[in-house]
Amino acid sequence: MRFLRKWVLAIALFLTLAFDGSLSFYMHQVLTFKSYSTGSFFLPIAIMLIALFDDVNSKEIWLAFFTGLVADCFFLGILGVNLVFLPLASWLCQKIARFWPETFWARLIIIIIGCVAFQIWNWGILRIVGLAVVPINQLVGSLVLTAVWSIPFFFVSYWIWGNLAQSYPFLIDLDAYRQ
Repeated sequence: MRFLRKWVLAIALFLTLAFDGSLSFYMHQVLTFKSYSTGSFFLPIAIMLIALFDDVNSKEIWLAFFTGLVADCFFLGILGVNLVFLPLASWLCQKIARFWPETFWARLIIIIIGCVAFQIWNWGILRIVGLAVVPINQLVGSLVLTAVWSIPFFFVSYWIWGNLAQSYPFLIDLDAYRQ
């Protein structure tokens, strides 16, 4: 079963995808305030945290690409929302991690900005395609709610993704380096 160690992050992201969808479905009333709503952001937070913790593994960008492909098929049925954003966010977070401080609070700021950008990206793509007709004033209210809800999602998942990204990097066997 040692060959599965290379795939731990992919398996964990698949479980996060299922958890994220279930949480969004069952918790939509909690994630809504007045007429503003937000989604569950465990998947984008996971991708961004993996990239922030492991900024040298370019294979994780491909992991984000295929995670986006599966997420688009799972959530929306159209390709492009997660398929473009997740690898782009992974790549940007890897670049930012090289000069940004490796502290908890600095990563929290990046995650909040990333979640707000993800909400804007979702709104823009779904508006262009015609699947959403949300006015701009509701989007602005949702961005505030997204920033607020991304903080507890970050706190819950920070140490999980940090340990996974450092202990089980995607498609890299660390046993050769540990001997």
